[in-house]
Amino acid sequence: MTGALGTYLLSVAAVGLLVSLILSLLPEGPLRRSGTFVGSLLLILAVLSPLVKLDADTIAQAIARVRMEAREAVSGVETDNREILAAIIKEDCETYIWDKARDMGLVLEEVVVTVEEGVGYPYPTGVTITAGLAPAQQLALMEWIEETLGIPQEKQEWIAM
Repeated sequence: MTGALGTYLLSVAAVGLLVSLILSLLPEGPLRRSGTFVGSLLLILAVLSPLVKLDADTIAQAIARVRMEAREAVSGVETDNREILAAIIKEDCETYIWDKARDMGLVLEEVVVTVEEGVGYPYPTGVTITAGLAPAQQLALMEWIEETLGIPQEKQEWIAM
């Protein structure tokens, strides 16, 4: 993380130095005003460049992690109980699927996520979805579930309405 921050700051500083060097070489007048405008745009792009690299799935995972930490903070205790943690993960995954389906314009009847509570951290292992979707819509949601939640397509059960 520190390496990425250092690279970011170095790139912003380099753009700033380059812009100031170019501006110092330009004569007063309309050319310098244009140069100032273009240089300002370049500096803004350098500062905002990390926003371009943001991924919606990464943001969603970070939000889910923050929500879980908030639940732990509100309860005043850490959720050491695997059953409670598994229930939270199950609920969050189901909500996540419902929200994505809604964003895709799909109507689902029921979503049930299964969570593995074995050794280590509980994680989603399967999903059963009841819906009346066209094959292309179902495939799009299946691929999203596999990419985002890590549930392979063979562990996704689809029940037609």
